[in-house]
Amino acid sequence: MIYVYLGNEINILKMKINELISSLDIKNIIEYDYSNTSIKEILEEVCYVDLFNEKKLIIVSSFTFKKMKDKEKESLMKYIDHMNENVIIFKCIDEKLDYKDTLIKKLKDKCTINEIVKMDYKATHEFITNILKQNGFNVSYDIVKKILNLCENNGDYALKEIEKLMLYKIDDKNITIKDVETVISKSNEKEMFNLIDAVMSKNIGSCFTSYKILKDTTDATVIVDSLSKQFRYLYQIKILMNTMALPSIVTKISINPFVAKKLYENTKNFSEKEIIEIIYKLSDIDIGIKIKGYDKNKLLENFFLNL
Repeated sequence: MIYVYLGNEINILKMKINELISSLDIKNIIEYDYSNTSIKEILEEVCYVDLFNEKKLIIVSSFTFKKMKDKEKESLMKYIDHMNENVIIFKCIDEKLDYKDTLIKKLKDKCTINEIVKMDYKATHEFITNILKQNGFNVSYDIVKKILNLCENNGDYALKEIEKLMLYKIDDKNITIKDVETVISKSNEKEMFNLIDAVMSKNIGSCFTSYKILKDTTDATVIVDSLSKQFRYLYQIKILMNTMALPSIVTKISINPFVAKKLYENTKNFSEKEIIEIIYKLSDIDIGIKIKGYDKNKLLENFFLNL
């Protein structure tokens, strides 16, 4: 059997893969990094019968369909038609799949593709609630709401934080607001505001000052998400200000008036082209941190230096 996993929610992805590995209960686990190997080597391993004829679980990290050559695709499709009892898990780094592609069609039909997509607030709340309850913890709606509030409604970040919370309350399954506030790393709202303000005003020194304070208590992806959101708003305001007054813009894009005023003042610091380029840069940083495992500090520090 073959399983393909992909998505930007890296902690949720890890959890789903670990759940599968536990359910398979295969002791003979072999790991490959696709950047250092080939489909030929992987298939040779999966088809090789050792002395004890032991069932194998082969985990392939950094996998990408984009790197595959035509012959590799053909080989994998042939194997899919005659799969043995061994299991392959492909941890795919592609942002999305082309479901019109012949190989991916076959994988979808005969194997399992798990694409982890970003959840909305309701789905995230249910997801976190279910994990806590499945582990025997008593939580109310407001407790989970508080967790998500501290995690900027980021399900992937929240999953990471509730692991610490469950360890903290391992002897007492009743979670309180105080427990949540004690354990979960708070996103320093004031400092986040200072960082955003420094970025928008292109004050590189202040960027590094705020980031130094934030980086030990705030997940890097939360910082990237916050910056991306502000630059998307900045772009909308930059376009609309040519034909609309600020109060009308606030109503149209449903933004806090104070935030809108600050962004309006900062539109002079960026051209439309610059804003679009920054939005793309932040998207690349997000992928670099979540999927490729690049150094989050270097990525963000380089971003600040190149403002």
